[in-house]
Amino acid sequence: MKKTLAFLLCLALCLSGLCAYAEEPEREVYRSGDYEYAILEDGTAEIITYTGEAETLIIPETLDGLPVTAIGDGAFECCGSLSAVTIPDSVASIGDGAFADCSSLSDVTISDSVTSIGDGAFASCSSLSDVTIPDSVTFIGDSAFAGCDSLSAVTIPDSVASIGNRAFAYCSSLSDVTIPDSVTAIGDQAFYLCGSLSAVTIPDSVTTIGGGAFANCDSLRSIEVSPDHPALAVIDGVLFSKEDKCLVCYPCGLSESSYEIPQGIVIIGEEAFAGSDKLSAVTIPGSVTTIGDWAFEGCSSLSSVTIPDSVASIGSGAFYRCDSLSSVTIPDSVTSIGYSAFAYCSSLSAVTIPNSVTTIGDWAFEGCSSLSSVTIPDSVTEIGYGAFEDCDSLKTVIVGRDSYALTYCRENGLPYTYPDANDWLNG
Repeated sequence: MKKTLAFLLCLALCLSGLCAYAEEPEREVYRSGDYEYAILEDGTAEIITYTGEAETLIIPETLDGLPVTAIGDGAFECCGSLSAVTIPDSVASIGDGAFADCSSLSDVTISDSVTSIGDGAFASCSSLSDVTIPDSVTFIGDSAFAGCDSLSAVTIPDSVASIGNRAFAYCSSLSDVTIPDSVTAIGDQAFYLCGSLSAVTIPDSVTTIGGGAFANCDSLRSIEVSPDHPALAVIDGVLFSKEDKCLVCYPCGLSESSYEIPQGIVIIGEEAFAGSDKLSAVTIPGSVTTIGDWAFEGCSSLSSVTIPDSVASIGSGAFYRCDSLSSVTIPDSVTSIGYSAFAYCSSLSAVTIPNSVTTIGDWAFEGCSSLSSVTIPDSVTEIGYGAFEDCDSLKTVIVGRDSYALTYCRENGLPYTYPDANDWLNG
Protein backbone atom coordinates (compact mmCIF):
# COMPACT_ATOMS: atom_id res chain seq x y z
CA MET A 1 0.00 0.00 0.00
CA LYS A 2 1.33 3.41 -0.90
CA LYS A 3 1.12 5.05 2.49
CA THR A 4 2.69 2.07 4.27
CA LEU A 5 5.53 1.84 1.78
CA ALA A 6 6.06 5.58 2.00
CA PHE A 7 6.21 5.41 5.78
CA LEU A 8 8.61 2.47 5.77
CA LEU A 9 10.82 4.15 3.20
CA CYS A 10 10.90 7.35 5.22
CA LEU A 11 11.61 5.38 8.39
CA ALA A 12 14.37 3.39 6.69
CA LEU A 13 16.03 6.53 5.39
CA CYS A 14 15.92 8.15 8.79
CA LEU A 15 17.20 5.10 10.61
CA SER A 16 20.02 4.51 8.13
CA GLY A 17 21.35 8.00 8.72
CA LEU A 18 20.54 9.16 5.18
CA CYS A 19 18.33 11.88 6.59
CA ALA A 20 18.65 13.63 9.92
CA TYR A 21 16.04 13.59 12.68
CA ALA A 22 16.60 17.28 13.24
CA GLU A 23 18.83 19.98 11.88
CA GLU A 24 20.75 21.47 14.81
CA PRO A 25 22.92 24.57 14.88
CA GLU A 26 26.63 23.88 15.01
CA ARG A 27 27.92 23.44 18.54
CA GLU A 28 31.35 22.84 19.94
CA VAL A 29 31.82 19.11 20.47
CA TYR A 30 34.00 17.60 23.18
CA ARG A 31 35.24 14.05 23.56
CA SER A 32 35.46 11.86 26.64
CA GLY A 33 36.38 8.22 26.04
CA ASP A 34 33.80 6.68 23.70
CA TYR A 35 31.48 9.68 23.96
CA GLU A 36 31.20 12.94 22.10
CA TYR A 37 29.17 15.58 23.89
CA ALA A 38 28.07 19.19 23.80
CA ILE A 39 27.61 21.59 26.68
CA LEU A 40 24.05 22.85 27.14
CA GLU A 41 23.10 26.36 28.26
CA ASP A 42 22.68 25.21 31.86
CA GLY A 43 26.24 23.86 31.91
CA THR A 44 25.27 20.19 31.69
CA ALA A 45 26.28 17.71 28.99
CA GLU A 46 24.29 16.21 26.13
CA ILE A 47 25.68 13.04 24.57
CA ILE A 48 25.96 13.60 20.83
CA THR A 49 27.60 10.37 19.65
CA TYR A 50 28.73 7.05 21.08
CA THR A 51 31.65 5.49 19.23
CA GLY A 52 32.22 2.34 21.30
CA GLU A 53 31.17 -1.24 20.62
CA ALA A 54 30.04 -2.41 24.06
CA GLU A 55 27.37 -5.09 24.36
CA THR A 56 26.30 -4.03 27.86
CA LEU A 57 26.52 -0.35 28.66
CA ILE A 58 25.87 1.83 31.69
CA ILE A 59 25.80 5.39 30.46
CA PRO A 60 27.86 7.59 32.81
CA GLU A 61 26.19 10.24 34.97
CA THR A 62 29.01 12.70 34.28
CA LEU A 63 31.45 13.45 31.47
CA ASP A 64 34.53 15.46 32.39
CA GLY A 65 32.76 16.43 35.61
CA LEU A 66 29.60 17.69 33.87
CA PRO A 67 26.24 16.02 34.64
CA VAL A 68 24.80 14.15 31.66
CA THR A 69 21.21 15.40 31.40
CA ALA A 70 20.34 14.58 27.78
CA ILE A 71 20.88 11.87 25.21
CA GLY A 72 20.90 13.67 21.87
CA ASP A 73 19.20 12.85 18.59
CA GLY A 74 20.64 9.68 17.05
CA ALA A 75 23.37 9.43 19.70
CA PHE A 76 23.37 5.60 19.78
CA GLU A 77 21.67 5.05 16.42
CA CYS A 78 22.60 1.79 14.66
CA CYS A 79 24.81 0.50 17.51
CA GLY A 80 24.42 -3.09 16.38
CA SER A 81 26.48 -4.61 19.20
CA LEU A 82 24.48 -3.00 22.02
CA SER A 83 22.25 -5.53 23.80
CA ALA A 84 21.64 -3.87 27.17
CA VAL A 85 21.74 -0.24 28.28
CA THR A 86 21.11 1.55 31.55
CA ILE A 87 20.18 5.22 31.40
CA PRO A 88 21.37 7.07 34.53
CA ASP A 89 19.33 9.16 36.98
CA SER A 90 20.88 12.37 35.70
CA VAL A 91 19.21 12.10 32.26
CA ALA A 92 15.95 14.02 31.73
CA SER A 93 15.39 13.59 27.99
CA ILE A 94 15.98 10.92 25.35
CA GLY A 95 16.26 12.55 21.94
CA ASP A 96 14.77 11.69 18.57
CA GLY A 97 16.16 8.43 17.19
CA ALA A 98 18.54 8.15 20.15
CA PHE A 99 18.64 4.33 20.06
CA ALA A 100 16.99 3.78 16.69
CA ASP A 101 17.87 0.61 14.80
CA CYS A 102 19.91 -0.91 17.63
CA SER A 103 18.94 -4.35 16.38
CA SER A 104 20.47 -6.34 19.28
CA LEU A 105 19.08 -4.14 22.05
CA SER A 106 16.90 -6.34 24.24
CA ASP A 107 17.19 -4.80 27.69
CA VAL A 108 16.62 -1.10 28.46
CA THR A 109 16.55 0.41 31.93
CA ILE A 110 15.17 3.94 31.86
CA SER A 111 15.67 5.99 35.02
CA ASP A 112 12.78 7.77 36.72
CA SER A 113 14.37 11.13 35.95
CA VAL A 114 13.45 10.91 32.25
CA THR A 115 10.46 13.09 31.34
CA SER A 116 10.28 12.67 27.56
CA ILE A 117 10.99 9.94 25.02
CA GLY A 118 11.67 11.54 21.63
CA ASP A 119 10.37 10.72 18.18
CA GLY A 120 11.71 7.37 16.96
CA ALA A 121 13.84 7.03 20.11
CA PHE A 122 13.75 3.21 20.06
CA ALA A 123 12.34 2.68 16.55
CA SER A 124 13.28 -0.63 14.88
CA CYS A 125 14.93 -2.08 17.98
CA SER A 126 13.87 -5.49 16.77
CA SER A 127 15.16 -7.45 19.79
CA LEU A 128 13.42 -5.34 22.44
CA SER A 129 10.78 -7.61 23.98
CA ASP A 130 9.44 -5.58 26.88
CA VAL A 131 9.89 -2.11 28.29
CA THR A 132 8.82 -0.33 31.45
CA ILE A 133 8.41 3.39 31.03
CA PRO A 134 9.03 5.19 34.35
CA ASP A 135 6.48 7.36 36.16
CA SER A 136 8.42 10.50 35.32
CA VAL A 137 7.66 10.33 31.57
CA THR A 138 4.85 12.62 30.40
CA PHE A 139 5.26 12.30 26.64
CA ILE A 140 5.91 9.38 24.27
CA GLY A 141 7.00 10.78 20.89
CA ASP A 142 5.98 9.90 17.36
CA SER A 143 7.25 6.47 16.25
CA ALA A 144 9.03 6.12 19.61
CA PHE A 145 8.84 2.30 19.55
CA ALA A 146 7.69 1.81 15.95
CA GLY A 147 8.93 -1.38 14.34
CA CYS A 148 9.95 -3.06 17.61
CA ASP A 149 8.54 -6.33 16.35
CA SER A 150 9.63 -8.40 19.38
CA LEU A 151 7.93 -6.05 21.85
CA SER A 152 5.19 -8.09 23.49
CA ALA A 153 4.34 -5.96 26.53
CA VAL A 154 4.68 -2.34 27.51
CA THR A 155 3.80 -0.58 30.74
CA ILE A 156 2.69 3.01 30.27
CA PRO A 157 2.72 4.95 33.56
CA ASP A 158 0.03 7.26 34.94
CA SER A 159 2.24 10.26 34.20
CA VAL A 160 1.89 10.00 30.40
CA ALA A 161 -0.55 12.50 28.88
CA SER A 162 -0.20 11.67 25.18
CA ILE A 163 0.87 8.76 23.02
CA GLY A 164 2.43 10.05 19.79
CA ASN A 165 1.60 9.25 16.19
CA ARG A 166 2.75 5.71 15.26
CA ALA A 167 4.29 5.38 18.74
CA PHE A 168 3.88 1.57 18.70
CA ALA A 169 3.13 1.00 15.01
CA TYR A 170 4.39 -2.25 13.47
CA CYS A 171 4.93 -3.83 16.91
CA SER A 172 3.63 -7.14 15.60
CA SER A 173 4.16 -9.06 18.86
CA LEU A 174 2.49 -6.51 21.14
CA SER A 175 -0.35 -8.36 22.83
CA ASP A 176 -0.69 -6.55 26.13
CA VAL A 177 -0.96 -2.82 26.66
CA THR A 178 -2.64 -0.81 29.41
CA ILE A 179 -3.55 2.78 28.67
CA PRO A 180 -3.59 4.70 31.98
CA ASP A 181 -6.14 7.27 33.17
CA SER A 182 -3.67 10.10 32.58
CA VAL A 183 -3.69 9.76 28.77
CA THR A 184 -5.88 12.30 26.99
CA ALA A 185 -4.75 11.74 23.38
CA ILE A 186 -3.80 8.69 21.32
CA GLY A 187 -2.07 9.72 18.09
CA ASP A 188 -2.64 8.76 14.48
CA GLN A 189 -1.74 5.10 13.77
CA ALA A 190 -0.46 4.78 17.35
CA PHE A 191 -0.94 0.99 17.33
CA TYR A 192 -1.10 0.48 13.56
CA LEU A 193 -0.45 -3.11 12.43
CA CYS A 194 -0.07 -4.47 15.96
CA GLY A 195 -1.20 -7.86 14.73
CA SER A 196 -1.16 -9.62 18.13
CA LEU A 197 -3.23 -7.02 19.99
CA SER A 198 -6.56 -8.66 20.81
CA ALA A 199 -8.20 -6.30 23.31
CA VAL A 200 -7.94 -2.66 24.33
CA THR A 201 -9.52 -0.74 27.19
CA ILE A 202 -9.68 3.02 26.71
CA PRO A 203 -10.02 5.09 29.91
CA ASP A 204 -12.43 8.00 30.39
CA SER A 205 -9.52 10.46 30.25
CA VAL A 206 -9.00 9.88 26.51
CA THR A 207 -10.85 12.49 24.48
CA THR A 208 -8.96 12.23 21.19
CA ILE A 209 -8.08 9.15 19.14
CA GLY A 210 -6.18 9.74 15.91
CA GLY A 211 -7.00 8.23 12.54
CA GLY A 212 -6.01 4.59 12.17
CA ALA A 213 -4.94 4.32 15.82
CA PHE A 214 -5.90 0.63 15.80
CA ALA A 215 -5.99 0.01 12.05
CA ASN A 216 -4.87 -3.35 10.65
CA CYS A 217 -4.73 -4.94 14.10
CA ASP A 218 -5.76 -8.34 12.76
CA SER A 219 -6.42 -9.98 16.14
CA LEU A 220 -8.33 -7.08 17.69
CA ARG A 221 -11.77 -8.28 18.77
CA SER A 222 -12.61 -6.08 21.71
CA ILE A 223 -12.47 -2.36 22.40
CA GLU A 224 -13.87 -1.37 25.77
CA VAL A 225 -14.94 2.02 27.10
CA SER A 226 -17.12 2.78 30.10
CA PRO A 227 -20.83 3.50 29.49
CA ASP A 228 -20.27 6.96 30.95
CA HIS A 229 -17.27 7.84 28.78
CA PRO A 230 -17.59 11.57 27.95
CA ALA A 231 -16.28 11.34 24.38
CA LEU A 232 -16.46 7.75 23.13
CA ALA A 233 -18.99 4.95 22.81
CA VAL A 234 -18.85 1.30 21.79
CA ILE A 235 -21.86 -0.11 19.93
CA ASP A 236 -21.73 -3.82 19.11
CA GLY A 237 -17.97 -3.77 19.57
CA VAL A 238 -17.40 -0.80 17.23
CA LEU A 239 -15.83 2.42 18.51
CA PHE A 240 -17.51 5.78 17.88
CA SER A 241 -16.78 9.38 18.77
CA LYS A 242 -19.79 11.09 20.34
CA GLU A 243 -18.85 14.70 19.62
CA ASP A 244 -18.38 14.59 15.85
CA LYS A 245 -20.51 11.46 15.29
CA CYS A 246 -17.56 9.67 13.74
CA LEU A 247 -17.01 5.92 13.37
CA VAL A 248 -13.47 5.59 14.74
CA CYS A 249 -12.64 1.89 14.55
CA TYR A 250 -14.22 -1.36 13.43
CA PRO A 251 -12.03 -4.04 15.06
CA CYS A 252 -10.40 -6.18 12.38
CA GLY A 253 -10.81 -9.37 14.37
CA LEU A 254 -14.62 -9.27 14.36
CA SER A 255 -16.00 -12.24 12.46
CA GLU A 256 -19.12 -10.59 10.98
CA SER A 257 -19.21 -10.60 7.17
CA SER A 258 -21.58 -7.64 6.92
CA TYR A 259 -22.06 -4.48 8.90
CA GLU A 260 -24.71 -1.78 8.94
CA ILE A 261 -23.38 1.57 10.11
CA PRO A 262 -25.88 3.10 12.56
CA GLN A 263 -28.07 5.96 11.39
CA GLY A 264 -26.80 9.28 12.74
CA ILE A 265 -23.12 8.67 12.02
CA VAL A 266 -21.82 11.62 10.00
CA ILE A 267 -18.17 10.66 9.40
CA ILE A 268 -16.50 7.35 8.61
CA GLY A 269 -13.11 8.11 10.13
CA GLU A 270 -9.66 7.63 8.67
CA GLU A 271 -8.78 3.91 8.42
CA ALA A 272 -11.94 3.04 10.37
CA PHE A 273 -12.34 -0.34 8.62
CA ALA A 274 -8.76 -0.73 7.40
CA GLY A 275 -7.58 -4.33 7.16
CA SER A 276 -11.00 -5.86 7.94
CA ASP A 277 -10.50 -8.63 5.40
CA LYS A 278 -13.53 -10.70 6.55
CA LEU A 279 -15.98 -7.89 5.82
CA SER A 280 -17.89 -8.49 2.57
CA ALA A 281 -20.74 -5.96 2.73
CA VAL A 282 -21.26 -2.55 4.35
CA THR A 283 -24.41 -0.45 4.50
CA ILE A 284 -23.74 3.28 4.77
CA PRO A 285 -26.67 5.35 6.08
CA GLY A 286 -27.93 8.61 4.63
CA SER A 287 -26.52 10.55 7.57
CA VAL A 288 -22.91 10.04 6.41
CA THR A 289 -21.35 13.01 4.60
CA THR A 290 -17.68 12.02 4.60
CA ILE A 291 -15.82 8.79 3.88
CA GLY A 292 -12.41 9.37 5.40
CA ASP A 293 -8.96 8.66 4.01
CA TRP A 294 -8.15 4.93 3.75
CA ALA A 295 -11.47 4.15 5.47
CA PHE A 296 -11.89 0.70 3.82
CA GLU A 297 -8.28 0.14 2.74
CA GLY A 298 -7.39 -3.54 2.50
CA CYS A 299 -10.95 -4.83 2.93
CA SER A 300 -10.19 -7.59 0.46
CA SER A 301 -13.57 -9.36 0.78
CA LEU A 302 -15.69 -6.23 0.38
CA SER A 303 -17.84 -6.83 -2.67
CA SER A 304 -20.87 -4.69 -1.94
CA VAL A 305 -21.05 -1.08 -0.82
CA THR A 306 -23.68 1.56 -1.52
CA ILE A 307 -22.60 5.15 -1.18
CA PRO A 308 -25.62 7.32 -0.25
CA ASP A 309 -26.33 10.68 -1.87
CA SER A 310 -25.45 12.45 1.36
CA VAL A 311 -21.71 11.84 0.83
CA ALA A 312 -19.80 14.86 -0.47
CA SER A 313 -16.27 13.47 -0.61
CA ILE A 314 -14.55 10.12 -0.97
CA GLY A 315 -11.26 10.30 0.87
CA SER A 316 -7.82 9.37 -0.38
CA GLY A 317 -7.31 5.59 -0.46
CA ALA A 318 -10.87 5.09 0.81
CA PHE A 319 -11.31 1.76 -1.03
CA TYR A 320 -7.64 1.03 -1.75
CA ARG A 321 -7.04 -2.66 -2.49
CA CYS A 322 -10.64 -3.73 -2.04
CA ASP A 323 -9.92 -6.67 -4.33
CA SER A 324 -13.48 -8.05 -4.45
CA LEU A 325 -15.26 -4.78 -5.19
CA SER A 326 -16.70 -5.30 -8.68
CA SER A 327 -18.95 -2.28 -9.07
CA VAL A 328 -19.57 1.01 -7.36
CA THR A 329 -22.17 3.72 -7.78
CA ILE A 330 -20.93 7.20 -6.99
CA PRO A 331 -23.89 9.48 -6.16
CA ASP A 332 -24.52 12.98 -7.52
CA SER A 333 -23.59 14.53 -4.18
CA VAL A 334 -19.88 13.66 -4.48
CA THR A 335 -17.64 16.52 -5.64
CA SER A 336 -14.18 15.01 -5.19
CA ILE A 337 -12.57 11.57 -5.42
CA GLY A 338 -9.33 11.43 -3.43
CA TYR A 339 -5.99 10.11 -4.59
CA SER A 340 -5.78 6.30 -4.75
CA ALA A 341 -9.46 6.19 -3.71
CA PHE A 342 -10.13 3.01 -5.74
CA ALA A 343 -6.56 2.06 -6.61
CA TYR A 344 -5.88 -1.65 -7.08
CA CYS A 345 -9.53 -2.64 -6.86
CA SER A 346 -8.69 -5.47 -9.23
CA SER A 347 -12.31 -6.67 -9.70
CA LEU A 348 -13.78 -3.24 -10.49
CA SER A 349 -15.00 -3.48 -14.08
CA ALA A 350 -17.06 -0.33 -14.67
CA VAL A 351 -17.60 3.01 -13.00
CA THR A 352 -19.73 6.04 -13.82
CA ILE A 353 -18.60 9.36 -12.40
CA PRO A 354 -21.53 11.76 -11.84
CA ASN A 355 -21.84 15.34 -13.03
CA SER A 356 -21.21 16.67 -9.52
CA VAL A 357 -17.55 15.56 -9.46
CA THR A 358 -14.96 18.23 -10.27
CA THR A 359 -11.75 16.55 -9.09
CA ILE A 360 -10.31 13.06 -9.56
CA GLY A 361 -7.14 12.67 -7.52
CA ASP A 362 -3.74 11.23 -8.40
CA TRP A 363 -3.78 7.44 -8.93
CA ALA A 364 -7.51 7.37 -8.15
CA PHE A 365 -8.11 4.22 -10.23
CA GLU A 366 -4.53 3.03 -10.65
CA GLY A 367 -4.13 -0.72 -11.03
CA CYS A 368 -7.85 -1.41 -11.57
CA SER A 369 -6.90 -4.20 -13.96
CA SER A 370 -10.50 -5.24 -14.76
CA LEU A 371 -11.78 -1.73 -15.47
CA SER A 372 -12.98 -1.76 -19.07
CA SER A 373 -15.00 1.45 -19.28
CA VAL A 374 -15.41 4.70 -17.42
CA THR A 375 -17.56 7.76 -17.99
CA ILE A 376 -16.07 11.13 -17.07
CA PRO A 377 -18.50 14.08 -17.16
CA ASP A 378 -17.84 17.64 -18.33
CA SER A 379 -17.94 18.83 -14.70
CA VAL A 380 -14.49 17.34 -14.07
CA THR A 381 -11.84 20.05 -14.31
CA GLU A 382 -8.94 18.24 -12.68
CA ILE A 383 -7.63 14.69 -13.12
CA GLY A 384 -4.52 13.81 -11.18
CA TYR A 385 -1.31 12.12 -12.23
CA GLY A 386 -1.64 8.40 -13.00
CA ALA A 387 -5.39 8.40 -12.30
CA PHE A 388 -5.88 5.45 -14.71
CA GLU A 389 -2.36 4.07 -14.75
CA ASP A 390 -2.03 0.28 -15.21
CA CYS A 391 -5.74 -0.11 -16.05
CA ASP A 392 -4.79 -2.77 -18.58
CA SER A 393 -8.36 -3.65 -19.61
CA LEU A 394 -9.52 -0.08 -20.18
CA LYS A 395 -10.96 0.04 -23.68
CA THR A 396 -13.25 3.06 -23.52
CA VAL A 397 -13.29 6.37 -21.68
CA ILE A 398 -16.53 8.21 -22.44
CA VAL A 399 -15.94 11.97 -22.44
CA GLY A 400 -17.73 15.10 -23.63
CA ARG A 401 -16.62 17.01 -26.70
CA ASP A 402 -14.34 19.95 -25.80
CA SER A 403 -14.15 18.71 -22.18
CA TYR A 404 -11.16 18.70 -19.86
CA ALA A 405 -11.40 14.89 -19.78
CA LEU A 406 -10.98 14.77 -23.58
CA THR A 407 -7.77 16.79 -23.34
CA TYR A 408 -6.56 14.53 -20.52
CA CYS A 409 -7.19 11.38 -22.55
CA ARG A 410 -5.35 12.77 -25.55
CA GLU A 411 -2.36 13.85 -23.47
CA ASN A 412 -2.16 10.53 -21.64
CA GLY A 413 -2.88 8.16 -24.52
CA LEU A 414 -6.19 6.84 -23.16
CA PRO A 415 -8.80 5.44 -25.59
CA TYR A 416 -11.86 7.67 -25.66
CA THR A 417 -15.22 8.12 -27.30
CA TYR A 418 -18.20 10.48 -27.02
CA PRO A 419 -21.63 9.74 -25.50
CA ASP A 420 -23.29 10.42 -28.87
CA ALA A 421 -20.67 8.62 -30.97
CA ASN A 422 -23.12 5.96 -32.20
CA ASP A 423 -26.20 8.17 -32.62
CA TRP A 424 -25.92 7.78 -36.42
CA LEU A 425 -26.99 4.14 -36.01
CA ASN A 426 -30.44 5.34 -34.94
CA GLY A 427 -30.75 8.14 -37.51
